[in-house]
Amino acid sequence: MSEHKFLKLFKDGVWTGSPDRIITVNGKQHDLDEYAKAHGIELPDAKKTKNKVNSYAGMGQTSDEGHIEESGDGTSESTE
Repeated sequence: MSEHKFLKLFKDGVWTGSPDRIITVNGKQHDLDEYAKAHGIELPDAKKTKNKVNSYAGMGQTSDEGHIEESGDGTSESTE
């Protein structure tokens, strides 16, 4: 598949097209961000979001379910 023509309107990762970010694809107007999201297109100026690391992944519990009790006080040194 060829590159989307509207991506050429990004210069050094900055949108240089219309300020309202409206693009025309096959004769129809679309909001650039909504169109890209709907078609799985990553835009050069898309804000990179860091995925929250779930330290409980694979333990049968999601991070919003609370803390898992562990034996010990959480340090690697023994106080006994």
